[in-house]
Amino acid sequence: MRTARLLAAITSFILVFVLIGSAQTVSFVHLFDVTDGQYPAFEAFAQGRDGNLYGTTYGGGASGDGTVFRQSSTGSGNVVLHSFSGSDGANPLSGLTLGSDGNFYGTTVSGGAFGWGTLYKIGEDGTFTLLYSFTGGADGGFPEAAPTLAADGNFYGTTAGVAPNVYPTVYRYSSSHGLTTIYTFSLVTAQPTGWVTQASNGELYVAAQRGGPQNCGSITAMTTSGTAGANYDFPCNPPGGEEPIDGLTLASDGNLYGTTGAGGEHKKGTIFTFNVESRTITFLYSFGSAPGDGEFPYAGLVQGSDGNLYGSTADGGASRSGTLFQITLAGGYTQLYSFAKAYMYSVTGGLGQQTGGLFFGTTDGGGADGAGAVFTLSMGLGPFVAFVQPTGTVAGSAEILGQGLTGTTSVTFNGVAATTFSVKTDTYMTAVVPAGATTGPVVVTTPSGTLTSNVNFRISQ
Repeated sequence: MRTARLLAAITSFILVFVLIGSAQTVSFVHLFDVTDGQYPAFEAFAQGRDGNLYGTTYGGGASGDGTVFRQSSTGSGNVVLHSFSGSDGANPLSGLTLGSDGNFYGTTVSGGAFGWGTLYKIGEDGTFTLLYSFTGGADGGFPEAAPTLAADGNFYGTTAGVAPNVYPTVYRYSSSHGLTTIYTFSLVTAQPTGWVTQASNGELYVAAQRGGPQNCGSITAMTTSGTAGANYDFPCNPPGGEEPIDGLTLASDGNLYGTTGAGGEHKKGTIFTFNVESRTITFLYSFGSAPGDGEFPYAGLVQGSDGNLYGSTADGGASRSGTLFQITLAGGYTQLYSFAKAYMYSVTGGLGQQTGGLFFGTTDGGGADGAGAVFTLSMGLGPFVAFVQPTGTVAGSAEILGQGLTGTTSVTFNGVAATTFSVKTDTYMTAVVPAGATTGPVVVTTPSGTLTSNVNFRISQ
């Protein structure tokens, strides 16, 4: 499990990275001091309707059991919204997921009524609701990832389980029916620790860092009712990767992309793509292929508004203290930044892109208290719009996140104009999907210019 990696206390801090490329700028914008949290969560931030970013820390806070916090998208300002105390959950390893109700949904890996972790929701104002306490029985235990909002309006997530008798599971949660276990892994050692991904075909895909005939990890496809399809089992031999620790990312080409924390040609991890149609995998990059590149990419990937994928490694680089990288869908790899050894950061968290164009990430060490930090990566990318859920039906409502939305004059879905839209705030609006709309980008015209979505909005039947 990832818990041990998040417990490494690192004590040094500085405000710059070692620069690899001249076009990038990286800045630290917040240092945790334990009272406001310690060891930021493994997954990327979630953007709220208010344009701010929301995340969690594994430890720290009033009781030392972790926090939920709000981070300003301008880079300054961090507010603790909730401190876990054990009975309401403890030690969130995951980030948060924005729901269509405006609340954020997350999990804790321990605590709750039975000590096996919890599922909860929290509002932008900090209003906290405990939704479910895992029992360690048929429902599993130790949920490490945030749940995923699927096209059917339900949330889907995983529990990692623990040997010898708590099996990993996939669950579905809805406000009307509560939590239901839809799939149980056959191996107690499977350990699905990342988020669930829904592909454009509607299927759910779950990566497990263990399992398969050689116990090197697997990808399982299933329906939203839990009927499993084909599996892919990671090989333990080069050039194949092993141990996919985090979730998979659905990219604009319809394929899934991810990382393995080990394996590859140099046994230092890989970046791969999984073709949903052919059920085949291609390894795009093996870490250790170039002097000073990264090692051990524990976090998943994010597709930026420029179409490229971005990620981090927890080790390697010029000073063996971790890196940030970019890779094209075709496999063109570029190392962006290398941490300096004297500063002893460990970048185990994933990157996320806020609609202003900046990428945000976290380190699980650094600062005078060794509690971790928040940083931004600027690639010179401009503002764009994103969705709470990038799938909908004609005549359904699409929820759009952005910047400077006040005064919007038009919204188009792959070139077809929406006749009905409503700007709720400067950072959140809704639009009714027009008749004749097809899958493609959404373009919002504002007084300051046009904003194009970073992903296609998929029209479902």
